Amino acid sequence: MSKVILCTGKTAKKPYVLKSSGVRVYTIEELCYCLRLGLDLLDESVIDREMALFIKNELGFEERGALLEEMVLTKADLKSRLVVIFCTGDYFDRDEITGICEELDELSKMSRIGRLKRRADRFMDDGNIRKAAEEYRKLLVDKDSSQLSQQEYGNVLHNIGIADIRARLYSRAAEDFREAYERNENIESLKCYLYSLKLGHNDKLFTSEAMRLLDSGDLVRKIEAELDIADEKAAGSGEYEQIDRLKILYQQGRSREFDRLADDIISTLKARYRAGSENME
Repeated sequence: MSKVILCTGKTAKKPYVLKSSGVRVYTIEELCYCLRLGLDLLDESVIDREMALFIKNELGFEERGALLEEMVLTKADLKSRLVVIFCTGDYFDRDEITGICEELDELSKMSRIGRLKRRADRFMDDGNIRKAAEEYRKLLVDKDSSQLSQQEYGNVLHNIGIADIRARLYSRAAEDFREAYERNENIESLKCYLYSLKLGHNDKLFTSEAMRLLDSGDLVRKIEAELDIADEKAAGSGEYEQIDRLKILYQQGRSREFDRLADDIISTLKARYRAGSENME
């Protein structure tokens, strides 16, 4: 796991392997963290008797483990089982546990595909663009993807396009945004489509698509000017050089420096995106 977790309880000699993710945990804090992280995809089957025995025997929480084992045998609901686990250690306080319970109530009203999208959205909001794109792509080939509305499907494509832009795959990003706009009819997807064409130096297609998709020639010129300014700012900001630097660090296996630089870039991009969104409102 990438997050540093302060563990104060007993460390198990034999880890518990989470069935939902395959992650190995050795402490109650790690277990709480992993269950919270995967909250969107949890169901009662994940918290089983084996987990109860791990808490009881390996971690030494005999009463809590026995209580959880009884709840599993009596088929208690997911929220009740989670509360027992989260109250076992000190990883979450009361307010945090209350918030998680409220979140579970919201999740219970959502479809499976809605939960999957929500999980991907969370990665996107946290700035983990690569992981978000991975989850979004899984979403589009999922057996239940037909349950997504046209707007939802388009929004998923839009976010995949953002990931492709970050990877400088401009032609692929343009296709993502074009289809996204066809589905969600969101002007932001249209702008990103045109911006991708510009970044890919496909000026001829940019002009023809702008004239086809926009009613006003003045609006075309305005968007083109905005995109040129944005491109100049990006080129002058050093972000292109940073991306090249990222590739070098990755190839050299310098993971700590890579993570640090990636976090800096993502923080900058998120701040810019939020500022832009506020200006549009």
